[in-house]
Amino acid sequence: MEKKTNEKKSNERFVLLAIMYLLVFTIIVVQLVNLQIINGKENDEKSQQRLLQEREIVAPRGIIADTNGIPIATNRVGYTIHVAKTNLKGPQLNEMIIKLIQIIESNGDTFESGLPNYLTFNPIDFGKNIKDSDKALQKWKSEMVLKEKDIELLNTPEDVFKYFREKKFNIDAKYTDEEAYKIMCIRYDMLIKGYTATNPLLIAKDVGIQTVAQIEERSHEFPGVQIDVEPVRKYVDAQNFAHVLGFIGLLNEQEYESKKDAGYKLNDVIGKAGIERAAENYLRGINGKKRVEVDTSGRLTSELSSEPAIPGNNIYLTIDSRLQKVAMESLERNIADIRSRADYRKNFGDANAGAVVAIDVNSGAILAMASYPTYDPSVFLPGTDDPDAAKKQNEYLNDNKNKPMLNRAIGGVYTPGSIYKPLTAIAALEEGAITPDTVVYDRGYTEQGGMKFRCLGVHGSVDLKKGLKVSCNVYFHEIGVKVGIDKIDKWAKLFGLGELTGIEIPAEEAKGMRANRETKMEYRKDVWRPADTAQAAIGQFDNMFTPIQIANYVSTLANGGKRYKPYIIKSVKKYDGSIVMETKPEYETVPVSQKTIDAIREGMVQVSTSMEGTAAAYFKDFPFTVASKTGTPETGLESQGSSSNGLFIAYAPAENPQIAVAVVVEHGVWGSYTVPIAKDVLEEYFGLNRDKYNDDQISVEEVKFTR
Repeated sequence: MEKKTNEKKSNERFVLLAIMYLLVFTIIVVQLVNLQIINGKENDEKSQQRLLQEREIVAPRGIIADTNGIPIATNRVGYTIHVAKTNLKGPQLNEMIIKLIQIIESNGDTFESGLPNYLTFNPIDFGKNIKDSDKALQKWKSEMVLKEKDIELLNTPEDVFKYFREKKFNIDAKYTDEEAYKIMCIRYDMLIKGYTATNPLLIAKDVGIQTVAQIEERSHEFPGVQIDVEPVRKYVDAQNFAHVLGFIGLLNEQEYESKKDAGYKLNDVIGKAGIERAAENYLRGINGKKRVEVDTSGRLTSELSSEPAIPGNNIYLTIDSRLQKVAMESLERNIADIRSRADYRKNFGDANAGAVVAIDVNSGAILAMASYPTYDPSVFLPGTDDPDAAKKQNEYLNDNKNKPMLNRAIGGVYTPGSIYKPLTAIAALEEGAITPDTVVYDRGYTEQGGMKFRCLGVHGSVDLKKGLKVSCNVYFHEIGVKVGIDKIDKWAKLFGLGELTGIEIPAEEAKGMRANRETKMEYRKDVWRPADTAQAAIGQFDNMFTPIQIANYVSTLANGGKRYKPYIIKSVKKYDGSIVMETKPEYETVPVSQKTIDAIREGMVQVSTSMEGTAAAYFKDFPFTVASKTGTPETGLESQGSSSNGLFIAYAPAENPQIAVAVVVEHGVWGSYTVPIAKDVLEEYFGLNRDKYNDDQISVEEVKFTR
C-alpha cells in the first residue's frame, strides 16, 4: 500500500515538471514569434539604428620642460574628423566627401591621405614611395587592382588616375579632375585602411573651430562624420630649442611595421628627432577607450562606458631656457658680425654656422646646447594648418649648404686646432716627456720629419705657460714629437675625444675621430710619420671632434679629471608628479695628476688675463678669472677662398670651476672672433648682465650664490 502511494506521488511530480517545461517552452516560442515575425521588421530597423563603437581617447603626450620647469613642448586642444561607414552608396559617398573637403579647405585646414605618397596631382605623377622603384610600383598596383588583367593597362600615372576615377571609385564626370583627385584621396584611405561602421577613418587632424561649427551646423549632410577632441603638440619658443626638442610626425610605413606590436597605429604620431625621439617611450601616453552607441548615421546616441587615457610622462631637461636663448642669439649675432667684417684675405665673409655647448663641470649636466642655423619644428607637426609648412619643410630638408636640420652641437665634427694644445701638454707632462719649465726655442719655425712648420710669430724661449698663452705652434710641434703620437692618442681617448659621449640623443651623435696610426692607415692607406705627429699635436691632421666632446674634455680638465657622462634629461615624472627616473651623474676618473692640472690651468688663465693672451681683451673686467684657449684650425680650403674655422673653450671661475663652454663657428676666421659668444654665455650663467660686472663687490662666492 505504501509502495503504491509513493509511485503516485512520483507520477504527480513528473506531470507537474512536464507542465512547467512546456509552459516555459511556450513562452519562448511566443516571444520569438513576436520578435521575429509579428514585430520583426520594426525590431530589425531598431537594431540597424543602434551600433556599438569603441572609440579611442587619445592620451596627451608628456610635456618637455627646462631645468626650472618652464614648458618648451606642451599640448593644446585640437579637433579631429573621422568618418564611419554608413549605407551611403558610391555617388552619394563621393558627394559627401567633396562637400566635407570643401568645408575643411575653405577654413585653411587640410585633410589626411596616404595617396599622395603613390599618386600626385598637378602634375599627375607617381609619388615618392614608388616613383623610383619598379618593384614597389608593381606591388602597389597589384594591391590596388581587383582584376589581374587591368594591371597591365596601368603603365602611366595618367592610366592609374583614370582607373581610380572611372572604375575603382566611379567618380562622376561632373567633378573636375582636381575634385576627383581629392575624392580619390579619401576613398583610397577607406579602401586600404578598412574603415567600417565601428572603425571610423581619420579624415583630418587639428582642424579649426570654424570647420567644426560648419560641419555640425550641416550635420544632416554628413552621415557617419564624427568630431572628437584630442591633444595637439605645441612648441614654445621652438626655434631656440629645435635641435634639443626635435619634432614629432605621423608614423611612416617602416616605423609602423616595427612599432605595431607595441600598440602603435597608422594614424599615431612618433618622435622623429631630438628628445621627442629619444624619450618616445617616456613621452607616449596610454590611450583610453569609450564604448558608445551610435545610429546608422554615425551620430552618438549614448555612452556606455569609458576608460580614461593616461598622459605620457613629463621630461625635465638640464637645459636652462635663458642660457639657451642667450647662446642662440649670440651665435646668430656674432656670426653675422664676423661675416660683415670680410676682408677677402683671411676673412672671406663666409661664416654661416656654429654651435655652443655649456656643461656643469661637477655633474655633466648640459646647461645649453645651441646649434645654428636652426629650424622651426612646428612646421613638422601633423595636421599643421600653415600653408607654407610643406614649403618650409622642403627648404629645411634640402638646404645642403647651411644644413639647418643638423644638430652641430653633437653631430658636427670639427678639427680642433689650438684648443687641442692643452691635451698635448697633458700627454707630455704625464708621460714625463717635459716639465712645466721645459723650454723650447721658437725662431719662427721648426723642422720635423723633413717638413718645415711655421709659427704665427717668433716667440723665443717658450715654456708651457707661455706656450699656452701665446699659442706657440713650434712649442707644441716639438713636445708632441717628443712624447709621440701613441701617448697623445692615449690621453685624447681618456678625455673622451673621438668617442661617443653617450648623450641621450644617440641617433644624432657623431663619433668623430682621432689622428693616430690606425686612422691614417684606414683613411689614407699610409703609415704614420713624425711630421704627422707634429701636425696632430696642434690639433690638425685627422683630429675631428664634436662640440660636446670638446666641452666634456674641458669640463674634465676643469674638475681635475672626472670625465662625466654628459646628460640632458634631468628627470622623468608622471602626470601626478611622482618620479619615474632621475639621472644620477656618472663619471670615470682620468688618471691625471693635480700638478699637471694646475700647470695647464695656469697657462689657460694667461690666455684670458695676460696682455699677450688671445682672449684677454674680452675678460679684462670680469669679476673672477676665466681659464680659456682659442683655436683657429685650417680646413685646407683657405686657398680656394674659404675662411678657417674659429673655436674657443673656457671654464670658470678658474679657481673653483662650475661651468665649461665650447664654441665652434664654421668659417669663423679666428678663434678670438668666437670669444664674445662664450662671454655672453658666462655673463648670463653668473648673472652678470644685471650690472655688466661694474660692481666691485662681486666675488666668486657671491657669483656662486646668484646661481
